Parts: sequence; structure tokens; C-alpha cells
Amino acid sequence: MRIQQIIYAASVFGLVTNLSICNEPAMTPAPSKWMSALPDTKAIASLTIPGTHNSCALYEPVKGTAACQHLSIEKQLESGVRFFDVRCRHEGDLFSIYHGPVFQKQDFTGVVDRMKRFLNRNPSETLLVSVKEEHRPRNNSRSFEDTFRSLVEGDSVWGLGEDLPTLGDVRGKIVLLRRFNSSQSLGIDATNWGHDGFFQGRQLFVQDRFELPNAALKWKIIERSLKHAGESDSNRCIHLNYCSGYVKNLLGLPSITEISTPINKKLLQYLAATKHRRLGCVVVDFTTPDIALATYQINFPSIRER
Repeated sequence: MRIQQIIYAASVFGLVTNLSICNEPAMTPAPSKWMSALPDTKAIASLTIPGTHNSCALYEPVKGTAACQHLSIEKQLESGVRFFDVRCRHEGDLFSIYHGPVFQKQDFTGVVDRMKRFLNRNPSETLLVSVKEEHRPRNNSRSFEDTFRSLVEGDSVWGLGEDLPTLGDVRGKIVLLRRFNSSQSLGIDATNWGHDGFFQGRQLFVQDRFELPNAALKWKIIERSLKHAGESDSNRCIHLNYCSGYVKNLLGLPSITEISTPINKKLLQYLAATKHRRLGCVVVDFTTPDIALATYQINFPSIRER
């Protein structure tokens, strides 16, 4: 345990580096550039990727009802998070960031700018960004799709191909997982999305059961989906394992932490005991550097099978 703490502390300060982009690292790669230790030929769908649910949701009017993260986008990036769940309200032909009806005091352009600055410093990395329409649109003269296209048009940072790429195809880019309808090809189609806890689409496997009676049931669902990801040998499907959810209180309001607190503790234990295999995107509420580290380490056999 002491050795792991030393490795983690060193990685945070950038003292642990990888030997080569094509060679297995002897020690844990730094969180800001862990993908640099993977070969270009790696399929994105074959990786184990730290992710966050409602990645920009930092604010809430009532405790436990809307905030889903403590860390800013910048801190998530520096901690190793590479999958982001971004929710946009369409208003005034622009995108504001919301969780349900709660404004998160930022806009889509600002979020993307922070991601671009990170990628400029760390061109070996790839970000998977799920974009979903949130809450009621207002004061618009065009569709959500048209506004999205206007915001990304001509920006080379976006990977908008519809096929699942290799890491080498999209280093330094933001890969779109599109959760809104589009009249033409635009990113990886993620509109076919189920919430039953075990949903198989054409290019996605989705575990996103979010309304729950208790954390014990959620953990059983998570374990089943992680096992499924590890047993699948196909790189034609991205596995999205959402570890988030909520329990309704007596007033009918969601209690997010009633799920996240026990689940994150169990997840960290599970990840620490897991050897090298594909788990897909492990998407959590209230991520921490420890959870992100334990997730991305699984990509490296020399670290996880020693």
C-alpha cells in the first residue's frame, strides 16, 4: 500500500513518466498523459477509461439533488478522466450547461475551450465527450443539431467520424458520442440508449440504471456489466458502465450521495483487485484522483499483473 501511495504521489507531480509510446511502462504513467504509454493501434473500445457522469454538475439548490462532481473539468482532466458526460440546454441559439433544471454557471464553449487547452499541452490524449440535450429549449431559431454544428464547424479538435477509432486516429482530439438526433452523420451515434441496466446497441453497450431503491442493487448491476465488458472480445462496441444513480427521499427528491458514497467505496476496492482487462468507460459521480488512477492502471499488464 505504501508503494502505491508513493507511485501515485509521484505521478501527480509528473515525476513518473513512461518510457515510450509503444512500450509497456515500468511504472504508472502520469495522470495527465497516461494514454501516451499506449500504442496507436489500440482500439478506443478496447480500453478501460475513467469517466464522469454529469461532468460539469458542480452546483445545486438543495444538497444531494443536482451536483454530481466536486472536481472541475480541469482537475478531472489532470486526474486522468477521459470520458465526459456533458448536458446542454439549448437557449438563444447557444448551449448552457445544466443538470435537469439547474444551471451550472458555465457554457459549452467554455467547457470545450478548457478541454482544448489540456489537449494542446497533452497531445497524446483523447477525450470521449457525450453531448446530450438537457431541460427545455427556449428562444431558439434553429435546431439543437444546427447549433452544435455551428459551434464545432471548422474546429479540427473534434473527431466527428461515425466509426469507432483507434487511439492513433484521434490523439489530441475530442471524440463525439452524440446523444441528440442528427439529420446527417455526426460523431458516434449514441441515441440508442437504454436505462434497464443491460442495454446493447449497435456500437454501444450501456449500463445506466439510475433510479434505484438502494445502493446494494446498483452494485449488483455494476458488477454484472463490468464482468460483461471483461468477457467481450469485440472492439466494435464501446462499453459505458455508469456507476451513478440516486434514491428518492420521502419528499420525492433525488439523493445522489446515497448511491455515490457506498458505490465509490466498493468500486475503488473492485478496481484495485482487478487485473488487466477491458472494463470500458467507468463513469462515476464525485470522482477522485484515486478512482481515476485505479481505473486507468488496468490498461497496463506490467502494473496490474505484477
